[in-house]
Amino acid sequence: MNAPKRRLAAAGAALAAAALTASALATTAEAKPSDKDDDLGRQTLKANDGWAAAEGGTTGGSDAAEENVHTVDNWAGLKEAVKGDEPKIVYVEGDIDAWTDADGNALSCEDFNDPEYSWDLYLETFDPEVWGWNEASGPVEEARDRSYDAFREHILLRIGSNTTIVGEGDASVTHGSFYIGNADNVIVRNLGVHEAYDCFPQWEGDAWDAEFDNFEVTGSTHVWLDHLTVTDGSTHDYEAPVIWDARLERLDGAIDIVRASDLVTVSWSHIRNHDKTMLIGNTDSERYEEWDKLRVTVHHNWFENTGQRTPRTRYGQNHVYNNYISYDEASGYPYFYSIGSGVHSDIYAENNAFHLPSIAPEDTLRNWGGDRMHVEGTLFNGERVDLLAAYNEAYPEASMTDELEEYPELHRNIHPTVAVPWLVRARAGAGELD
Repeated sequence: MNAPKRRLAAAGAALAAAALTASALATTAEAKPSDKDDDLGRQTLKANDGWAAAEGGTTGGSDAAEENVHTVDNWAGLKEAVKGDEPKIVYVEGDIDAWTDADGNALSCEDFNDPEYSWDLYLETFDPEVWGWNEASGPVEEARDRSYDAFREHILLRIGSNTTIVGEGDASVTHGSFYIGNADNVIVRNLGVHEAYDCFPQWEGDAWDAEFDNFEVTGSTHVWLDHLTVTDGSTHDYEAPVIWDARLERLDGAIDIVRASDLVTVSWSHIRNHDKTMLIGNTDSERYEEWDKLRVTVHHNWFENTGQRTPRTRYGQNHVYNNYISYDEASGYPYFYSIGSGVHSDIYAENNAFHLPSIAPEDTLRNWGGDRMHVEGTLFNGERVDLLAAYNEAYPEASMTDELEEYPELHRNIHPTVAVPWLVRARAGAGELD
């Protein structure tokens, strides 16, 4: 059933704008903990706050017994604290680097090398002048695989069900990959997560392939990611060397939601300086039986200097509202597009604001085999623009309809678009829950 379309009424001038701003100010108070509930670890997702609020809601480890409440300030402690499926709350303090051993000593890529692997040997072996333009295989590739497996086991944070992870103050994690795999009921809030770096990218014969996302939600349900700051840290793939006519990759996704994951809300986060930002659904095939899965809400996030995928979808019903997308050419990051529609996906993009001075409005959308995207209430560089109409006019051969099979029903506080730029910049990201 089609839900009523919510549109910002055309009003006259300053008085209307002031009223809208006052309304936005009043409703943002819910983003803060109340006096009665100021322990972030015990907070749960509010009713109707996106898809993660459906079918029982998302409570994380809020009911944890005191013996299952942990405070950690090192990688080994964090990995241990998030194990298992019993309710637990994990508070993260300070700046944790995943490239450290159990005693806190710094590690490097070379510490994970298999005895039969080195980067120099890999380049020597698979140089196309020696190997041809073929995918890497054989003993040296197998040694890379073993090195990769050891590295993956160390830097992957495997988060069990019924878990809440909360950053204290300016807490952050660098070089770790938050892996929410085949889990249910997980909350991660108020934390910086940076630079999920792959020490062992693979040569595929024509391109380099890096693994590891800052967040990978795979096969999981009821996940709430809120007030996060996610960045590439000190690594920028656009600055990486070109090897064999292909740019070397060290980074993958910022927040990827894949393999039949379902009932996910990503809110009030700042994803900054990243290329492949948010992938929802990782394959066009039906192998994961995702026809009724991949229901994701993305709201009140700031996508700053993100090259693509804010988000890019397959399957699923996706509500994308009140996000602020900004891009500055001076960042060095190449821009490709913002919202992409893949096979069998419904995207309802509502009241989003774009600041893309060097980009044409028709180039913000992309059809990746999908044909349904509803876009309304957009501000583009301060002007009202119908992005879908602009896209369809420019690219008629890949046009999309705005009539969806399903319309979103779970949402809170859809703000007028005029308030989004200042509201999201002021409130999104780690450290903004005080």
